[in-house]
Amino acid sequence: MQRVTFIALYDEYCLGVRYMSSILQNEGHHVDIVVFKGVASILPSDVPPPERREEGGYYSMCTYTSPKELQLLLDVLKKQDPHLVGLSFSSISFGLAQFLTPIIKKELGVPVIWGGVDTTVNIHENIQYCDMACLGEGEYPIRELVNRMDCGGDITNIPSIWVNQDGRIHQNPVGKLEQNLDNYPFPDYEAANKTVIFDNQILPCIYPPDTHLRSNYMVMATRGCPFSCTYCCSGHYRQIYKGDHFLRRRSVDNVIKELDYRKRTWPWPLERIEVYDDVLPLNHDWLQEFAPRYAGEIGLPFFGYTHPNVGDPKNLKVLKQAGIDYLIMGVQSGSQRVLNQFYNRRHTKKRTIQTARNILDADIKLVCDFIGYNPLINEADNIETLDLICDIPKPWGIIKFNPMAFYDNYRLTEIAKREGIMDQLERPKGVHAWQAKITPELVFWEYILTLGHFNGFSKPHIMDMVNDRYLRENPAVLQQIVTHLYKATYQDSNPVVNKDRFIQQLQMDLARVEGSRVFRAYRKLKSLVA
Repeated sequence: MQRVTFIALYDEYCLGVRYMSSILQNEGHHVDIVVFKGVASILPSDVPPPERREEGGYYSMCTYTSPKELQLLLDVLKKQDPHLVGLSFSSISFGLAQFLTPIIKKELGVPVIWGGVDTTVNIHENIQYCDMACLGEGEYPIRELVNRMDCGGDITNIPSIWVNQDGRIHQNPVGKLEQNLDNYPFPDYEAANKTVIFDNQILPCIYPPDTHLRSNYMVMATRGCPFSCTYCCSGHYRQIYKGDHFLRRRSVDNVIKELDYRKRTWPWPLERIEVYDDVLPLNHDWLQEFAPRYAGEIGLPFFGYTHPNVGDPKNLKVLKQAGIDYLIMGVQSGSQRVLNQFYNRRHTKKRTIQTARNILDADIKLVCDFIGYNPLINEADNIETLDLICDIPKPWGIIKFNPMAFYDNYRLTEIAKREGIMDQLERPKGVHAWQAKITPELVFWEYILTLGHFNGFSKPHIMDMVNDRYLRENPAVLQQIVTHLYKATYQDSNPVVNKDRFIQQLQMDLARVEGSRVFRAYRKLKSLVA
């Protein structure tokens, strides 16, 4: 039996790690998972300023480890005494993985394998810093690797595993994708053998204290995406798995069994299910089977992600019957030039508005995603996006404009080089991506576009603000306005919960309680006592 420790850097989701843990445990191996910080901690404001940084730590743009956290990690690893350590991370934590790997190897004397999207996309570079690297989906490759380690077999020719051994790199081809996702065990969310390192402390639990995933259970019913956007890893995965069936779906029975088990065993009260599929809804027959079972056996509100080209009213009706609360639709831009030439997204303004209307007509709340801080976008593109935002039927919300990240080896980064905008980008330390150098103009467009989705701002009024030179030079004024509008419009500034609808629902719940037989009996008893 082998002992394996997976370390998830700044990612408590780490769904791939949790699946690999279950796979290895089914083979009889012992697996520990260490969650090192969390997604909510990926903030530049969380990183200590230079004058407070301690020698021996690692400090990047928005990820870091203090010397104490490093020592806590090493203490945990020495106690677990693994035969293999796996580091799972995204592009933002590449530098942290570089920093930790030689220290772990020196202190424990065991091999380190890297995995995750960043390693898959940048495997030629990443393999230089570790003993092994996993290319693509890792469940079966890690199983084969650990089983061979257990019997002393040759580990240099495993599909999807690259090996850096004795100065030679063994580059193995990618393995075939599992087509029947029901063959995988449920991901490992058990309380046993989980450690969280957070804020210079060791916490024996499955999640950091500041994550919404304590009340939201994340489930993935499909793997793969039907679209291939230039800024997303799906296009890259499609290339490495070319000739393989990329979009796969679990059976309804398998998904319901997982949710039922987690609902019964979750250590905290579950409030919502987060369906982590790239795009939902898709298959009508699957949804028709899913809806009555989910409503009857699970019965929790849930949400998912969708696309302007996926908004069939009959699918939305079935989702509503199942109990969906809201959908997050990735719009990204209202400019047809940007969508077609730069993002490889083939949806029109008309289609986006129609899908939004279909969602709202189905009585499903709508939140839209947009991308900003992108020097490929010009003034006309922003005005076209503003026009779309003003025309999408209300009410709907925007969480925040996502700054564009130009990841290494993504198609969008090649486009940026071709378009000659690299001088407008900067590369943070330890990050496998470029981002825009912040200018008042970019900040201005984030907040003027966000302003357009609130009630009370007509299109002519917004265009007057677009032409206001003072606002362009002082976008903090707009930022303050938008911040106050979020507080006034949404419960706890959360665009998923409209304050007026929230209060209306509270009033309805109160009326329902007051009209109940139990409450009437209570009032009568209270009057007699008085």
